[in-house]
Amino acid sequence: MKLKEKFLGAFIGSSLGDAIGELAFQFGTKDLLLKHVQSQNILRYTDDTAMAIGIAETIISTKNDWTTKQLAEQFHTNYSREPYRGYGMGPPTIFNIVERSERDYQEVATSLFGGEGSYGNGAAMRITPLGIFYYDTEDLYNIVERSAVATHTHPLGIDGATTLAKLLGILVLKKPENNDIEKERTDILTKLRDFAHTDEYKEKISRIFQLCENKTDIKKAEEDLGSNVLAFTSVPFAIYTFFRNPDSYRETLLDTVLISKDRDTVGAMVGGLLGAYLGIDDIPTSWIEKLENIDYIRQLATDLWKLKTKQE
Repeated sequence: MKLKEKFLGAFIGSSLGDAIGELAFQFGTKDLLLKHVQSQNILRYTDDTAMAIGIAETIISTKNDWTTKQLAEQFHTNYSREPYRGYGMGPPTIFNIVERSERDYQEVATSLFGGEGSYGNGAAMRITPLGIFYYDTEDLYNIVERSAVATHTHPLGIDGATTLAKLLGILVLKKPENNDIEKERTDILTKLRDFAHTDEYKEKISRIFQLCENKTDIKKAEEDLGSNVLAFTSVPFAIYTFFRNPDSYRETLLDTVLISKDRDTVGAMVGGLLGAYLGIDDIPTSWIEKLENIDYIRQLATDLWKLKTKQE
């Protein structure tokens, strides 16, 4: 499978996961959710995808020579243009304080939540474009941290984004036709556990080992791992649901968003993982055609691929 198909699959897959996950709040069964998806003219995404777009725009516009400040400014610009995307309290608070005081974005982000910074999943939910672009980069942790601290400076918020980015980078190079994931699951999870910096993530990834070995039901896995707005619950849950059934974008996404608590964000995470592994052709075409701003998202994914592979 060509790398371009993986870039398209990951970015579009994450965006659709976000949009369909948002709908899952209203429809509690797979049949009802599918019918509603099919009845929509447009599948609208939330802040998860809006911020992922900001990451892609920043990498492309700077030709891969960006700073935390530049990324934060792009987030700020996009929020000002579309404040209705369902942002959590963190980013708008940071943007408002910066506007009033001209303080640094990272400094303001660090001052939130009692001076500890946020450990929500906002840095992880948007990470798909960065994870696929830097798939072969040795300094991945520091690069992802540089993106995370624009809004999330707590070690648990950073570790969620870096762990997910690491897995995305691994999956971009895997071949579904060779059944790579089933053969290499233990090795991949070991790499993720070693890559994580915090004990909380190392412990959660160890739990994923056990849940996969036991073929644990998705509902029981969610009860074990959690799936709410905290990064150290939703990121591990998205990783587990990917490994539970990596062979079907449609089925795994639907199963995941129907059971998780932060449905659009977990949908964005697992949708990106599935797309990075399976590529664009496994995502239902009828869904892709309904995705809001699909032409722009497709172009961003293509431009990231061109920049990465030095295509003209």
